[in-house]
Amino acid sequence: MLIVKSISVNIGNKNILSNISFSASKGINVILGPNGSGKTTLLKAIIGMMKYKGEIIINGSVSFVPAEFFSPKMKVIDVIMSGRKRANYYYFIKELNLIEFLDRDFSTLSSGEKKLVLISKALAEGENVIMDEPLSNLDIKNRFNIMRILRKFDKTFLITSHELEVLRYADKVIIINKGQLKYDGSISDLSEDVLYDAYGIKFKKIKIDDEVFFKPEVSL
Repeated sequence: MLIVKSISVNIGNKNILSNISFSASKGINVILGPNGSGKTTLLKAIIGMMKYKGEIIINGSVSFVPAEFFSPKMKVIDVIMSGRKRANYYYFIKELNLIEFLDRDFSTLSSGEKKLVLISKALAEGENVIMDEPLSNLDIKNRFNIMRILRKFDKTFLITSHELEVLRYADKVIIINKGQLKYDGSISDLSEDVLYDAYGIKFKKIKIDDEVFFKPEVSL
């Protein structure tokens, strides 16, 4: 579990985040917001990569999957095993079907394959798993598989995303726009107006059985 209390971040004279407060408990906590809203800055503050004002309380170990990363000329197994010695890496390697990649050079993998490797590493290392755009560069099948896998584990996931399909898996939704918190709650209580205010386009809220979906209503 993690708690964010009144977090503000300034870079130079520019205010990036202003008085952000929320909590994230076990399950999938999704942070949405347009480009430049401050999502990545918030994650960097939480993991200690960015100076901030306010308070962050984290119960348990933390791991991080960045949206952008370099590609070392190392075997995949060495990239994965370069973290905590007691982590159960092999279990998550099997869960993400990465065994065939272990002896390959990490730099030769596709962008999506590299992301899967880093996700398996983060799953093994953290009780609180922080992910910046984990579904980017993944095909539809792997997007579904990743979200299905995450739901299996008793961990706190804090995930930024641009893909609204991730909402169907979310236990909690947090929306940030222009550095300010605009929504903090369940997907069932999330309104079309909140998404419109964040993205500037209309959405249709659809309920099918117990699931909620948001469909963009955009004319081409």
